[in-house]
Amino acid sequence: MNLTRRQTIAGALGTAAALSLPGRLSAQTDQLLHASWGGGTGDTWTHSFATPYQEQSGTAVRVVEVPNPEAQFRAQAGAPQYHTGIGTFVQGVNLMRDDMLETFSIDELPAMKDIDEKYWLKTPDGRLAGVTPYFAYYGIAVNTNEASVDDFQSWKDLANEKWRGRLGMTRPIYLSTYDLTMFSIAAGGDEKNTAGGMELLTGMARNVLIVSNSLAQQNTMLERGEVAAMPFYSTRVWALNEAGVDYVKMVIPTEGSLLLPYAVFAPKGVKDREQVAEWLNFCASAKPQEEGMAYSGYIPANSNAVATDEIKAKLGMDYTDLRAKLYQPDWGYIAEHQKETVAAIDQMMSTL
Repeated sequence: MNLTRRQTIAGALGTAAALSLPGRLSAQTDQLLHASWGGGTGDTWTHSFATPYQEQSGTAVRVVEVPNPEAQFRAQAGAPQYHTGIGTFVQGVNLMRDDMLETFSIDELPAMKDIDEKYWLKTPDGRLAGVTPYFAYYGIAVNTNEASVDDFQSWKDLANEKWRGRLGMTRPIYLSTYDLTMFSIAAGGDEKNTAGGMELLTGMARNVLIVSNSLAQQNTMLERGEVAAMPFYSTRVWALNEAGVDYVKMVIPTEGSLLLPYAVFAPKGVKDREQVAEWLNFCASAKPQEEGMAYSGYIPANSNAVATDEIKAKLGMDYTDLRAKLYQPDWGYIAEHQKETVAAIDQMMSTL
């Protein structure tokens, strides 16, 4: 993969201290650097998080678009250039396990109290290695000019040979994390019991027209009808719909879709640590998350965020009903076994 405000937000959080003292902040630095993926994600962070934060704190956050924020953190270990960055939950877990992230107490990030603990990036001793600004979900995107949404009411439908040469698919690093998990659920297993899921994934792989490394290419394939369907991200379909491509629909199969929490974290040894904590706390609060939802379809993690009638109409439900349809796996287990799972998928695909 887009108040004096201080009093307003502080009231929403119930903690004015967490978002105060712009004079003190200017004594540290007048700009934070936040690493983000490019395109819509970078735009969302500038519009919905960085700009409002500067308005309420007086401190600028410059969003720097990079191909992979995690890779930047690893390349700059010991001499971090960025104050914070966005990543997937698996990337956050891996960085945390490699002792590359700054950690914080819940008292430093009090807005996290309004986010379900199952969405926390947390160390074994209970410290927070980042905050959860939002989530997306991974379901099945269907071009309704080429197929019906009723054709894909189960993840198993992607393995039906009637779709030979008509599906799209991403690369093994994501298949191992996302697709295999949901195929395993559909087969009666889970992320720890994937034998049945691998069989279904093999069936889908036989039906695939092309394995794409590019989200832009996957967008194009769906928009042009080069593929009838593929597992895809809710935010990407949201963007297509907002651009007028209303014939691409997102389907949540009967087994559910995969909940994809994202994390914002700081590199170990980050400068201006106290100011970084205030910025992270802002990212965990409801108001910017509501802005991110309206701007690009990222679903708020903060339980105080409110869906407008317009948002409910676009989602087809409210946040509570949506969360009930999404599966939250053990991301720690997935991260721990990712290399061997990718190798198994590579081996499977080489035999097709």
